[in-house]
Amino acid sequence: MHDRFYLRLLSSLYISTFFIRASFGIMLATLPIYLNITSEFIGYGIISAASPLFEMGTVLFIGAVVDRYGRKLVLLSGLTTAALLLFFLALTQNFYLIFCLNAAHGIAAGAILVSSLALLTDYAPEHQRGREMGAFDAFNMLGWVVGYALGALFLEFFKNNLGMTFLIAGIMALFGCLYCYLNITEPKKHDILCQKICSRNIIDVLKQRSIILLTLPWFIVFMIIGAVMTFLTVSTAQGGILSISPVLLSGIICAAGIVLITTQVIYGRLSDKYGRLPIMLIGTLGFVGVMTVLGIGYGLAPSTDGEAVKNSIIRFWPLLGIFGFMALAFGPSALSSLADEAAETKRGVTMAVYSIVISAGMFIGVPAVAAIFDTYGGPGVLTFMIACGIAMLLLMIARYIQLKHQKKQPTI
Repeated sequence: MHDRFYLRLLSSLYISTFFIRASFGIMLATLPIYLNITSEFIGYGIISAASPLFEMGTVLFIGAVVDRYGRKLVLLSGLTTAALLLFFLALTQNFYLIFCLNAAHGIAAGAILVSSLALLTDYAPEHQRGREMGAFDAFNMLGWVVGYALGALFLEFFKNNLGMTFLIAGIMALFGCLYCYLNITEPKKHDILCQKICSRNIIDVLKQRSIILLTLPWFIVFMIIGAVMTFLTVSTAQGGILSISPVLLSGIICAAGIVLITTQVIYGRLSDKYGRLPIMLIGTLGFVGVMTVLGIGYGLAPSTDGEAVKNSIIRFWPLLGIFGFMALAFGPSALSSLADEAAETKRGVTMAVYSIVISAGMFIGVPAVAAIFDTYGGPGVLTFMIACGIAMLLLMIARYIQLKHQKKQPTI
């Protein structure tokens, strides 16, 4: 019976996460074209930043609600709200209304992420937590890439009625909500809830050095993700630096998504067996390597022509492949580490801190990259991404030194 419950819980979290992230990916890929943004991408960057901004502003309270009233209630509320907002997007092209809808989307996304991770932390045994977090991270990322690929395809199929893309995305989100409603239960609910919502619980989590050091690298990761997603979107929109058609881009993204499930589960299992920090360091080195190779490829291109840059980067495909596989190690090991450190009655708030950090990365990364692209073009974007990779490496080195220093401290 326990195995059946556990499998239903895992499938609910993975499937609902996949469909909601896919719906978000569709929105991200099609929104700039839907709004007819073909120049001055800073406007699109500001609209996109509304989601992480409002997620940052509300997610600590959401985490406190999760710890007080349970995970399922908040998860279903977030899924339903996100689906409805996608339907509303199909009804307007007004910048101000879409900014507001995207802001509400951010609040819903925070509710979904925090409650899902808290549920997974509640019921995943510690010796399997890396594997389960790896699978969750895989479905999360796979949803983004599949959604982005679908959105790129929809640009071709629904070019005369792009509002249809948001209707399809809303239906996908509703399916995830229904599956979650039918399958998730919380047998340990009353044992892990706090007695009331209070600022003390939030302050206690924010004061934990281990929590802060484990979440800070995620800021850099999502700066890079925001940079890549924005860069791909604007490049596709104007046939720019990468000169990749939406259909070809969809194929590339889907091909990359195929490896996510297996690699994330494998890396998660390795973190269960060999420890979280060594696998996190592998992932960090991978991020730095990918950004560096992209920069070298761009710098060695004979001209700034899109085809020349693409060919220059592609010739380094073995290094890109190796570093890319290494970078995938970061997610499951880092999420597992955070879950290991989370106090039982403060898991919602702990995951809210994680949500704040990744939202901050997207909030700063997306408009920053849009502005850099407008001002400095492709070289500026690549320089920014390389700097992000180096900063992430420095943060991980600081975490390693801190842990080493802790081990030397005498036990009282």
